[in-house]
Amino acid sequence: MNAGTNADSLDRAVRDALHAWAPQDQEPPPGIADHIVRRRRRRTLLRATGAALALTGVVLGTTLATGAARDDAAPPAFRVSEESDLLWRAVLPGPSWDACTTGPGAVYCRGVGHDGIGVDSRTGKVVWQRPAAVVGATSSPAGALPGVRNGILYTYADHSPGARAAGTDLVALDAAGSRVLWKHRLADDSRDQDSAVLFDGGVLANSPRFRGVTALDPGTGRTLWTHTWERADCERAAAGGVPYLMCSPDGEPTAGHSTVVRLDPATGEPRTVATVDGPTVYIGTDGDAVLLAGADAGRTSAGGSGPATLIRVDLRSGSVTRHRTDGFPAGVVADGVVLAARGDGSAVAYSAHDGARLWASDLGLDLRASPGDPTATERPSAAAVDLRERMVYYLGPTGQLTGLDLDSGAVRWRARVPLPTGPATAEAAPELMVDEGSLVGLAGSELFRIRPVLAGRDS
Repeated sequence: MNAGTNADSLDRAVRDALHAWAPQDQEPPPGIADHIVRRRRRRTLLRATGAALALTGVVLGTTLATGAARDDAAPPAFRVSEESDLLWRAVLPGPSWDACTTGPGAVYCRGVGHDGIGVDSRTGKVVWQRPAAVVGATSSPAGALPGVRNGILYTYADHSPGARAAGTDLVALDAAGSRVLWKHRLADDSRDQDSAVLFDGGVLANSPRFRGVTALDPGTGRTLWTHTWERADCERAAAGGVPYLMCSPDGEPTAGHSTVVRLDPATGEPRTVATVDGPTVYIGTDGDAVLLAGADAGRTSAGGSGPATLIRVDLRSGSVTRHRTDGFPAGVVADGVVLAARGDGSAVAYSAHDGARLWASDLGLDLRASPGDPTATERPSAAAVDLRERMVYYLGPTGQLTGLDLDSGAVRWRARVPLPTGPATAEAAPELMVDEGSLVGLAGSELFRIRPVLAGRDS
């Protein structure tokens, strides 16, 4: 069965389950199944496109190499260090963990059996844990945790624990894990990085109904304002402390236009910053700009392999610039660079300003094929960036770590954390975070903290 057939089967399963679901004798909102399927397809588009690009060689007439792609000068050479300090390693008390974040002196995670857990970042000791009300297969995994601010941890929990379709609550816990401050019901089970976004003075969350957002008081959960829209699929983000929506047309893949909308932090009053022809996918923010990806000229959608378009929207002036790229420019945005990990075990860096390829590098991580499907391989973590050292780090599922120079892509550091080797799976990727000069990694139920020891340049 190929990837397209798997996706179609999943879509049908989602629709069937939702059409059969009637919690508390109430029918689900009209169109909920199609809405969630569309969101799942859009949010997996970046991963699928990256894998397709890896299988087709990623580049147009360019071989994979380390170094700047548009500069004839040789990149600086570094000695590859294999030195590190493994500060601690801990086994979290649960079978499955899907998202972590860091805060002052602590690492916070959630998983299938826990709505939250606090770990001392100095020792790796579990300080507190809040078990989920019911542990079951109906719970949705989280792609990310919203974060920690002013002593409050924002996490997710099942709205109706144990139900066939449990739903999702955004939950505010005090960072000591001792009490729930408030809960807010989300419209669907999306627990991604844009399901709840922290901005100056509030939390922008999915509203209890589709095609809407609710701004919440961070301490009390009180509704500050709401905003709704029609016939669009909107992603959320904060830039400069201000909430924004990046909306793509909801319907035919080539119809309509996309918009970037600023929401007044105090009132929610919307103002369209820019309009872009055709559908787009939100990539991230770069300073005072929003980055979108769209279809290249002559193509019908933003998916598939081959060239694409990087669209840069200046949030101050509303100016829009379009730049052709040799691959889909999706990934972590850091200091003017878009960092993507590919399905073939390589990393590619694009300029966030003009879409030019800066470098490509083989990560050297062992990514095993998934049992029963040799075309599906394990995935590395997303890039973890240390701007102080100008380093980009990746973690493989079996505990391998690679550190690249942010400016050239040169490999500067390698390490391996001794983790138990479990079965290969293409469904979940490890997680890696930079925290005060060290790296905090999550692979399965294993959490660890390691400090890279970097070497200097070759003389």
